[in-house]
Amino acid sequence: PLPPGTTVAGLEIVKLVGEGSMGRVYEAMGPDGERFALKLLKAEKAADPVHLADFHNEAEATGSVIHENVVRHHGYGFTDGYHYILMEFVNGPNLNRLLAKRKRLPWRQAVTIAIQIARGLSAAHARGLVHRDVKPDNVLLFRDGRVRLTDFGIVKDISSLKGFLLIGDQVGTAAYASPEQIAGKRLDASTDMYSLGATLYHMICGREPFRGKDPQEMMRRAATEPLVPPCGIVADVPKALSNAIVKMMAKKQTDRHPSMDRLIQDLEMILDGKVAIADAAPRVDTAAVGELRSTRRITTGIGRKRSIPGEAILVVILLAAAAIFAALALL
Repeated sequence: PLPPGTTVAGLEIVKLVGEGSMGRVYEAMGPDGERFALKLLKAEKAADPVHLADFHNEAEATGSVIHENVVRHHGYGFTDGYHYILMEFVNGPNLNRLLAKRKRLPWRQAVTIAIQIARGLSAAHARGLVHRDVKPDNVLLFRDGRVRLTDFGIVKDISSLKGFLLIGDQVGTAAYASPEQIAGKRLDASTDMYSLGATLYHMICGREPFRGKDPQEMMRRAATEPLVPPCGIVADVPKALSNAIVKMMAKKQTDRHPSMDRLIQDLEMILDGKVAIADAAPRVDTAAVGELRSTRRITTGIGRKRSIPGEAILVVILLAAAAIFAALALL
């Protein structure tokens, strides 16, 4: 890591704020005192043409998504011996650090964060881009509650992505990777839906959705085992929210929410106390119901006649007794 005071791209390094497999992120200060996030590609990665191309791809993709919930991009290039990406500086922790400190978040706070992430992903998907690595580490939080999605491992052609967890370096993180990533199948926007669901699950439950002694066991369980609903772990989670997360993390891509915009609508309804995740009530034709009532057999089971109420039997007995007493009185 570079020591404080080092100058790169005309900026003074303040401190190291994060590190991943590809590069290191520093807080850096411009001549006028403005703060930036400066991501530098590691030297050993820069020597590999594939990793270098991935780094440039990330820079271009991040710069192409302009949205209030995506970290702002100020440029990229090569200078002073470093390949760099210059981004806005977020003055709060990433979500992973917050969870390490607090373990889990109140469900309303977690949903508010998830909605902002979903908005950023919706903007990326509108440009034909998929993040592929949505996780707490890649969610930055301002101190005032604003959220920025960062570290785009994005490719532009999302229709032909295959095998990223099986061939070469892993794309995605085991605890949040979708079943299709694990199986090396085609990826699409629903892949981000799953990973966002796993992130929301972690925020609410204080743990990853599927645990294991190593990443391979985590991925095996994610691909084959049913998900324990959040409401089965945390008592105060609304059933509608628990259902929404289960839907986000469905094994089949087509069983998840059809879009981030639809997910946002459902989560906002849950925040407002409205029921959002349920099957629509079937339409009832009242005229047809009346017609059926007039023609159906009066049964309570298969071929079984409806029993006569006890009150009716008692009335009949009393009337019969009264008739008998009246007849005797006339004799």
